[in-house]
Amino acid sequence: RWAGAARPTPEKVKAFVAEHDLSTIEDPEERKRIIGELATLLNGLEPSEVRELEENAERDPRRDFFRDLSPEEQFYFLERRVGRAFQQMMQSFNEMEREERKKIVERSLKRMQEERGGPGRLEEADPEIADKITQAGLKAYYEDANAETKLDLAPLLEEMQRSMSMMRGK
Repeated sequence: RWAGAARPTPEKVKAFVAEHDLSTIEDPEERKRIIGELATLLNGLEPSEVRELEENAERDPRRDFFRDLSPEEQFYFLERRVGRAFQQMMQSFNEMEREERKKIVERSLKRMQEERGGPGRLEEADPEIADKITQAGLKAYYEDANAETKLDLAPLLEEMQRSMSMMRGK
């Protein structure tokens, strides 16, 4: 029972975000601590719970939180959220041949669509995302993206990490 109470839930994520309004916090260390805690909470959710958070909330609480982050804080959040291998994965991806990058992005988007039963917010906002990431490279796409798109990129980055790991395992 205690372990269940400590386990993150979508409700706990919503409550955490509501209790930690970053627009009122100026101390950089405190902001970083809160950003790290939210990433840890989100990392503890099952993929279905993350989708529930995205789909069932009148407003996804992570979006307002993410908008209050500086570009450096956004990168820190995504690094913590997606994993420490985030930067290495972006570099490895960018070093691949264009066709190989395209396969990974398309496979990852397809798997995400199958899990969700249709396109996600990222594909709806940018139907040409696979081509853009393939052409520009992941790092360039990420750097040019707005805060909303960066937040939506996290699940795609996780899926791309899985795809790249599977490719290396072959």
